[in-house]
Order: sequence, then C-alpha cells, then structure tokens
Amino acid sequence: MVKRLSFDDISVDFSSFDAAIFDLDGTLVHSEHAWERAKREVLASYNIQVDQSLFHAHIGRGLKGFLDDAFGRSLNTQEHEEIGNKIGARADLLLPGYRTPVEGAADFLRSLHDSGLRIAICSSSPMRHIHSAIEFLAIQQQVELCVSGADLPRGKPDPLPYNETLRRLDVAAQRACAFEDSVSGIRSALSAELAVFEVVEPSKIQKKFR
Repeated sequence: MVKRLSFDDISVDFSSFDAAIFDLDGTLVHSEHAWERAKREVLASYNIQVDQSLFHAHIGRGLKGFLDDAFGRSLNTQEHEEIGNKIGARADLLLPGYRTPVEGAADFLRSLHDSGLRIAICSSSPMRHIHSAIEFLAIQQQVELCVSGADLPRGKPDPLPYNETLRRLDVAAQRACAFEDSVSGIRSALSAELAVFEVVEPSKIQKKFR
C-alpha cells in the first residue's frame, strides 16, 4: 500500500520502522528541470528532439532507458557512457543554479533521524550529484548511506536499488520505509516490499491514502 504524505504532516507514526530511505530528485530537492535541460541540450547536439512525454515517462529513472528511447535503438555500452557523461557534465553546471529544496523535506528528514531512524538515500542520480545535494541541504550528519542506481546493473523501477540499500543497511524490508515522488520510484520500493510514502506538496493532497 502507498500512503500519501506531505512533509508538514505530523500525524504519521514511524515508530515501527528502523530506517527511512529517501529518493532525491523531486523528493528532497527540485532538480528535474535541470536534468531535462541538460538532456535536451546534449540530444540537440545529435540533432535529436524528443516530446515532453518522454521526459515525463522517465522521471525518477536512470539515463539508459531514456537514451535508448530518445535514439530509437539500444545504444551500446560505450555510447551510453559517452552520452551519459555529457549529460552529467552539463547537469554539473546547471544544478547549482536550478536546484531548490523541497519545502520541509530536510527538516522532516532530520526529525526522523532525531527520533532514532537510520537515514539512507536511494536515487537514480550519479553519486557525485547525490553528495552535492546532501551538502546543499546540510544533512550530511543525518544521512548514513547513499546508493546510486547509476552504479547498479538495473535502476528504478526495478527493485534492485532498494534491495541493495536494504542489504547495505542490514535492515529487513518490513522494518524500513521509503519516500518517493515518482511512479518508477514507487514501483521500485513496492517491489522491494517496503512501506512507501508518496511525497506530495500540501496543496496537492486531496486524500490521505490512495
């Protein structure tokens, strides 16, 4: 089951969990617009333009599937690395000016840490961007572990990123919860048998559970 949650909701009891695992982009920081611009600019250098629906379909997912869809074929390992590095390098330049915190997210994370939960980040972003965002939010002291789907054979919506996070934490799925904003991230966490909280802005909540 997925519960909808805003970071100003203090009614949820997390005492049954030992760990809280947070997605990054869209959950803790707003940065998808920077990634979209980086992708568009790099694809333009290959004379490729894609519809907005493709960006939407790949929110919360890694670059591999997006690039295959954008180019209309399965790229080889070298092509994935070359084009992915270009997008990542462009994102390096854009993120400092585009990244903004999700309102209340860092304080909410700190409150869970203060209540005794172990904190981990499970993101599709490259590790350097995860660390940069953690510094931006000033939550270095709270985050125990970071896992990047970019370093794994399969990313979200596959359960592997969350399974790997649980393995490294040495925590059973039943004792951890995940915070996600995207369909692919929610599917990944559910497939790993975690309790999942779908993070939404307070103004967008129409019902507490779905």
